[in-house]
Amino acid sequence: MTSPSAVPPTTHQMADFYDALGPLLRMAWGDNFHIGYWEGVSDRSSPQEATDRFTDVLTDRLGVEAGCRVLDAGCGIGSPAVRVASLTGAEVWGVTISQQQVDQAVELAERAGLSGRVRFALRDAMETGYEDGSFDAVLAFESIVHMDRPRALREWKRVLKPGGRIVLTDVFPVVDETAQPFNPAFATARKEEVPDMTSFVTFDDWPGLVADAGLELVELTDVTENIKGTFPRMLDAFLAHRREFEREHGVTLEEVLDSAKLANQTNPTSSGCLIAVAVKP
Repeated sequence: MTSPSAVPPTTHQMADFYDALGPLLRMAWGDNFHIGYWEGVSDRSSPQEATDRFTDVLTDRLGVEAGCRVLDAGCGIGSPAVRVASLTGAEVWGVTISQQQVDQAVELAERAGLSGRVRFALRDAMETGYEDGSFDAVLAFESIVHMDRPRALREWKRVLKPGGRIVLTDVFPVVDETAQPFNPAFATARKEEVPDMTSFVTFDDWPGLVADAGLELVELTDVTENIKGTFPRMLDAFLAHRREFEREHGVTLEEVLDSAKLANQTNPTSSGCLIAVAVKP
């Protein structure tokens, strides 16, 4: 199993990470802070269309309907939660460690007229504080890359009802000897005391992770081919919105990427993506 960072981020560091990066992501990428899903090289879908499509792909696997309750573990600014509630009729409870994200998510739900069925709270997804068996399903859109995976899976199992599903995406390393930092122009010398905001395991580690958490794996799908367009498009979008962002927020693109510690991250273009679905016995 690939080792996580020797210096894992604290909850406050993760909140700072997304508070720094969030305004740029929202301006350049949209309200979905996750990877897009394209049907193939000829697919010309916009980032908004591709990220909404990925939400729909995961929603289909949740197996929920009106009367069910879903935990969105690491909910971002709430767009997937609102979409899941709209598509299924279920209640969705989103948790995030960023108060900025909570406030924006609440606003999104209000605008969609779904405040009664979509709620957001400032909570750690690895220690939610919810009672045992509170949810019919758990959704985790790439958020587990910022967490201790075994701990997160145990917590999500705890809050699930028997027969409940965990549907998640994770990013895993793809061997690429030519991989560079996120953008060489922004790269800085690595310091041991600087935490990585993400940690990785391999695709083949997932059956063991699920089994160790006491869950049953029902699907493990490699969707790398469908997400290949995400990171080049995201970087292009950052650069395209650079002047607008710097004018509105008074900080440079380099300062945001540095404060979000992206300059020290492995090149995302060398990453694969998977969908895992697990059931609580």
